[in-house]
Amino acid sequence: MLKKLTLITLGCFIVISLLSACGKTSTTNGTAKEGNTQKSEQANAQSNTEKSDEQVTLKILNISEYLDTPEFKSFVERFETKYPNIKIDPISVPHEQYISKRNIMMASGESVDLIWGNGVDQFDAINKGFLMPIEDIAKQVDVDMTKDFGNFKADKDGHYFRFPIQQNNWMLYYNKKVFDDAHVPYPDPKVPMTWDEVADVAQKLTNTEGKTKVYGLFYNNWGMYYYGYGSQLTNGKFYTEDGMSNINAPEFKRSLEWMNDVMNVRKAAMPISEYISNNTDFLSYWNGNFGMAVGAQWYAQLAATKKDKFPRDWKAGIAPMPVPKEMAGKHMNWSSVDSLAVPKNAKHPKEALIFAKEYVSDYTLSTGTLPMYNKVNADKFYQDLANQLKDDDITLDQVKFLFGGDPNTINVEEKPILGAPQEYESTFLDQIVNYYTGKATVDQVLNDTKQKVDKAITEQKDK
Repeated sequence: MLKKLTLITLGCFIVISLLSACGKTSTTNGTAKEGNTQKSEQANAQSNTEKSDEQVTLKILNISEYLDTPEFKSFVERFETKYPNIKIDPISVPHEQYISKRNIMMASGESVDLIWGNGVDQFDAINKGFLMPIEDIAKQVDVDMTKDFGNFKADKDGHYFRFPIQQNNWMLYYNKKVFDDAHVPYPDPKVPMTWDEVADVAQKLTNTEGKTKVYGLFYNNWGMYYYGYGSQLTNGKFYTEDGMSNINAPEFKRSLEWMNDVMNVRKAAMPISEYISNNTDFLSYWNGNFGMAVGAQWYAQLAATKKDKFPRDWKAGIAPMPVPKEMAGKHMNWSSVDSLAVPKNAKHPKEALIFAKEYVSDYTLSTGTLPMYNKVNADKFYQDLANQLKDDDITLDQVKFLFGGDPNTINVEEKPILGAPQEYESTFLDQIVNYYTGKATVDQVLNDTKQKVDKAITEQKDK
């Protein structure tokens, strides 16, 4: 969630020495010992949950952008009424501090029953040995990890470590007023623009001469806005066959160069130095000074449907996410799964998964999000969201097509999630500023990123 909101912090580096100590395992009969350890963890978890009627308190670690909302607080009230023997103790952490806080708590052995994360967050936790496998415990709460979440695959060594919340569905949002003022036709509701067409349209929409600047394209300072075009071209291949970084592949170079053209040549997007100095965040798009933005479904859920919090005098439109010219006409998506996970030090894993099941069935829907849990009525979700977006003249057909209802959508990885995912993302974001501010060439930036990420991957493999 906000898969989509994942700003990688440097805080994870603060605890590297702690993580090294906690992550090391014996290399003697390593595979067998790892398997035995996982079986032992599941056995311990099950024995700890035998007394399900006992009064328990669950510690839930999540970002404050979720926990501090009226929707979540109302959900907790409903949950505690339904399960009077389970009380919820939410640990709310601002998004930019979340990974650092999580790493410190996990590495120190502090007891936490459930943690939130996007794909990068949770695979980082899996790689660091923070989580327990959950497939056997899930069966106790009538959840089949192999069937109840569609085509969701095991995470590692045949085990499931994540309880999926939602898969992000990306699309193109556009400001109809900016298009009207520039006399530019709206994007097609079903046929995606190519990235080259987006660059041309963004340039036509841009007007920085007046009192208020209008940029044709809005972006977030998140990895996929720079390398996502390349992910489409490589089918999400962020790693080479030997498990090292693939970020210096020509497709990713082309992706970065495209953004440089839009930002620094066409001047159709805010310069990155201005973006950072202004503390621009993902909700800034809704101030009305941008023509287009590529965003996941949370743009509609957190902004377009809450006009009391984000008032505007213009209508929003939605269209398929742009694609490379080689894939013209194909409906593509950057796929990332937000999930809940049970740490190894959880005291109440069964109750944690009871909470997770209710979270995806109740709270997720209450925020306007379609959960991956396939026992939820998707038709009602589409209709409710279409009703919320009717003032923007967005139809039920558009909502179904773009918010998860098109079976022909081609999903590619949104972010690198396998080897050293946190270090991969944070290193990349640190380095690309040098390219977009003219301090280094694109080749220098990508080669430096690869070198640093490969070192992190190798160090984690050795632990």
